[in-house]
Amino acid sequence: LVDKREQASGWYVPVTGLVTVDGEKADGASLILYKENKEVATVQANSKGKFTLELDLDADYSIRVKQPGYQSKLIYVDTHLPKDLVKYPSYECKVDLLPASSQEMDPFYSDFPSAIVRYDQETKGFFHSAAYLAHIKTKLSSYASAAH
Repeated sequence: LVDKREQASGWYVPVTGLVTVDGEKADGASLILYKENKEVATVQANSKGKFTLELDLDADYSIRVKQPGYQSKLIYVDTHLPKDLVKYPSYECKVDLLPASSQEMDPFYSDFPSAIVRYDQETKGFFHSAAYLAHIKTKLSSYASAAH
C-alpha cells in the first residue's frame, strides 16, 4: 500500500493526445520530448495521430509537435504536484497543426509554447492555463488580421 509518493519510485503523469492537421487526424506526426530543456526522446504518433507519454513527476517538460509541411507547436508541462498527493488524473490534449504557409503565426511567438500545463489544486487535475492561451490566441489572431 502506497500512501506517500516517496514510498514509490517511477511515478509519472500519463499524457494522452491527438495530433490533427487542419482538423483531420495527422499521419506522420512526431513529438520531441525535452526534460529540463534537454532532449530525451522522440515519439511518433500513430497513423491516427494518437500518442501516449509518461512524464516523470516533479519535472518540467517541453513537447514539440512536428509534421513535415506544418508549423510545429510547443507545449510546456509542469509535473510538480503537492507532496501529499498520491492520486491524480492523466492529462489529455489535442494539438492542431497549421500549414507551414499559413500567415497565422507571428515568428516572434513561434518559440513560445502554445499551451502551459500545470496541476490545478482547485479542479484536482492537469489543465492548460486559460489566461495564457487566450493571450497567445489574441496575439496570433491580431497578427493574422494585420497580414491580410
